[in-house]
Amino acid sequence: MSSDDPHPSRIVGGGINTRDSEQPIVVTQMLGIDNSDPVREEALRARFLSFDPLFDAASNLVAHQLVLRGRAAPADAPPQRRQMEEDMLLTGLYSLTQGSLTGALPLLVRISAGVLFSDIPRQLNHRQLIWCVDIDNEQHLGRALALQEAGLTICPTLNPDNAVVQESASEWRYLTCRADDTPPAVAARLVVEGVRHAHTQARWPENAWFRGSFFSGDTQPAEISHDQAVQLDLLAIALREPVETLVQFFRLNPDMAPRLLAIANSQVGGLSRPAESTAHALVMLGSQRASRVAALLALAGKHPTEATRHYAVTALTRALFMGKITRLGAPAESASAAFEIGLLSIAPHALSLPVETLIRKLGLSATSARALSAHPSPEGTMLQLTYACENNDADTLAAYAQKLEIPLHQISVAYLDALIAASALDSALH
Repeated sequence: MSSDDPHPSRIVGGGINTRDSEQPIVVTQMLGIDNSDPVREEALRARFLSFDPLFDAASNLVAHQLVLRGRAAPADAPPQRRQMEEDMLLTGLYSLTQGSLTGALPLLVRISAGVLFSDIPRQLNHRQLIWCVDIDNEQHLGRALALQEAGLTICPTLNPDNAVVQESASEWRYLTCRADDTPPAVAARLVVEGVRHAHTQARWPENAWFRGSFFSGDTQPAEISHDQAVQLDLLAIALREPVETLVQFFRLNPDMAPRLLAIANSQVGGLSRPAESTAHALVMLGSQRASRVAALLALAGKHPTEATRHYAVTALTRALFMGKITRLGAPAESASAAFEIGLLSIAPHALSLPVETLIRKLGLSATSARALSAHPSPEGTMLQLTYACENNDADTLAAYAQKLEIPLHQISVAYLDALIAASALDSALH
């Protein structure tokens, strides 16, 4: 959630920008511009895509893999089902490439060997796409090499039992491996799947990319609902992806669009004029504010209940307050980082997931991870101050005010200001 707004924070009818500034007030108005992105067909809108994260050895987010959420066919599934799911995935990819892929990270897409012989890879080719495929024979190998020669990026699966890929390993820039395999001595970057333990990850080269529960959190608990899974996806995109990716998300999840518009067109969004569509709203909001509006929607859900409305309002109150306290002189990495920590502090409750899982799945910074997991840090201290304000704990407030060297009355005014500004969100969620 980087800060990119040209206007410093000020109170003008609501808003959620917290740009680092000497200005002592936390709330701003949002301005924007027009947009006319095309609308995709209704059938595609019902097909939900997910962007599974890949990490490097230092747990930095380095790429995504495009998958169908909740529709992964088992290995022994009928060919018709596997074909249907691949068609759905490629249709979603077509929509993404038509809207242009503008994120900085590579996007991996797994296809069957038969797709290599179609026109699809050439038609959908994009510099960010990496095509993952199982190569089973010399015919597959020849076609994959020809596509690579034509400029596509191919990532074969390195199967110890398959000599075809073993003998051509030097030809590839990327190779997929299973975590339990023996790491091969190759120049290609290895994409290691199924990493579940630290000792497994440690066996692989430092430049490898990893996908698995050790990096992205344990397998999704059975009690998390489909809607919560969508919310988690939205939160991950809101935190780290550009506005263009958010636009694509709402094209593929149109049932969440009305609630986004309600938030954007409310005092919280603070638009200078009503937005006509989600794409219009996101562009008008700008990068920072669009990500924050989307994050609030992710916390509240498309059908907010009394509990989820409370979560979202509490998250916005904490975020605004922590941004304000940072500008009043509290030590922190930045007001923007403090805002994000305040916003995410409610996420474990809103999404019913352990904080450790959220840290992995959302690819949070070390600063955010320390504060949210109760490790000592300046931002963690501010979060404790926020909790004291919520509980009206006078003794704790006085202690933290002295520790931060901020007068107690300024803390009280800052919290009241945040509370009033965030209360506008409740009506937008009804």
